[in-house]
Amino acid sequence: MSELLQNWLNNEVGLSTNVANFEKDFASGYLFGEVLHKFRQQDDFDRFVNKGSYEAKLSNFKRLEPTLKALGIRVTAAQSNAMMNGERGASLRLLYQLKMATERLLLACDGGSAQMQQKTAGGAASASRSVR
Repeated sequence: MSELLQNWLNNEVGLSTNVANFEKDFASGYLFGEVLHKFRQQDDFDRFVNKGSYEAKLSNFKRLEPTLKALGIRVTAAQSNAMMNGERGASLRLLYQLKMATERLLLACDGGSAQMQQKTAGGAASASRSVR
């Protein structure tokens, strides 16, 4: 599963950095915000901080909470702490849920695959915002 998610993130989503270590790369919450922003779900991504300090992590994960909830993804404080602490598998579990949620968004849109191609090429896809 980790190879599939890594391929999805690095080759399809097109994050600002290549993901090599899920626990380390997602511990700040910044890349979770970037994934959601790529699918037009995280409106306040400009307020995310790409730093590893406790304050930055806490701020980023607090910003993620309402978006994840709107997507039907429940994340407890213990799960957030596990991700912030880089516990093995914690970020992978959320990434899998995010991938499934984004696939549902794309399927809800007409021509979902065309929109994903446009999005990953830097275009402005119009993913469904009705989820939020």
